[in-house]
Amino acid sequence: MSQLNPQDYMNQFTGDTKKMFEPWTKLNQAFLKNAEMMTEFSLNTIRSYSEMGLENMRQVAGIDSAESAKDFSTKQAEMLNVISQQMLEDAKRMTELGSTMHDEVMKVMGDVQGQTTEQMQANMKKTADQATKTGQEYASNMNKMAEKFTEQASKAAKSVTNTGSAKTNTSSTGQSADNK
Repeated sequence: MSQLNPQDYMNQFTGDTKKMFEPWTKLNQAFLKNAEMMTEFSLNTIRSYSEMGLENMRQVAGIDSAESAKDFSTKQAEMLNVISQQMLEDAKRMTELGSTMHDEVMKVMGDVQGQTTEQMQANMKKTADQATKTGQEYASNMNKMAEKFTEQASKAAKSVTNTGSAKTNTSSTGQSADNK
């Protein structure tokens, strides 16, 4: 029988340590990947809405007549519609990101099931469920906001249409009175 030397003990300890930390490493990698995707999504969303806001400010700065004011009002209804559609798309993407995170965490849990304790698995599932719940709540809130924007856009479009019709009727009535 051969005796183990100190290096053999170190090799065994290193192997056991790697095995012990492997589930945590995989979980941390899944969280990092999700954090990167969420950060990129958030930055793109902020950039998109900022660009829309700046474009709107440019349009306001370009108003120099009653006609351009009327054009601006018409474009506002269109812009509100675009924003509501963008918000719906963003809500869907956020839900997808939450589901992806949930799936990755569940996969990691499946891969390391034999190596982890029941408590650790419960905590990982709780974290995955919370990530999914947060994504769903965000999507729900985005949907509600998009519906409100769509409703406001419709009201704005009707208001612009009604205002244009009222001005046309008023000028027609004024011309009729002048012709008499």
